[in-house]
Amino acid sequence: MSTDVRFILVDDDDFNNILHDIVIKSILGEGVDIETFTEPEKGLEFIQEKYAESSDHTVLFLDIHMPKINGWEFLMRYEEFSDEVKIQISIYVLSTSLDHRDRNKAADNKNVKGFVSKPITTETILSIARKEFSL
Repeated sequence: MSTDVRFILVDDDDFNNILHDIVIKSILGEGVDIETFTEPEKGLEFIQEKYAESSDHTVLFLDIHMPKINGWEFLMRYEEFSDEVKIQISIYVLSTSLDHRDRNKAADNKNVKGFVSKPITTETILSIARKEFSL
């Protein structure tokens, strides 16, 4: 797999980030570019800096239940980014939540492409990769 396939994982649980990194690479290959952040603020900074000067399509898996800045607050801050940055990133909310309100809130957000249950499955990764990267 080429490095044209890029993911960002924003989850305060380092174990989840490691697990999802392993799962993605085991399915799509070691050449996949994956950035992980346990601090949402650092994820936002990375996106603002890297994507202001690039044109790299990326899938972002965003946990919604995090301390300090939760996923919904992350999305509010992300909304302030330029369209040039936002067009490069497809966001999928990632959660263990069974609350239908979380799914509805994700569905109502124009920057969110979908709601994914943890842990990420092979089928989910393949489906998203086919859709986002035309694999």
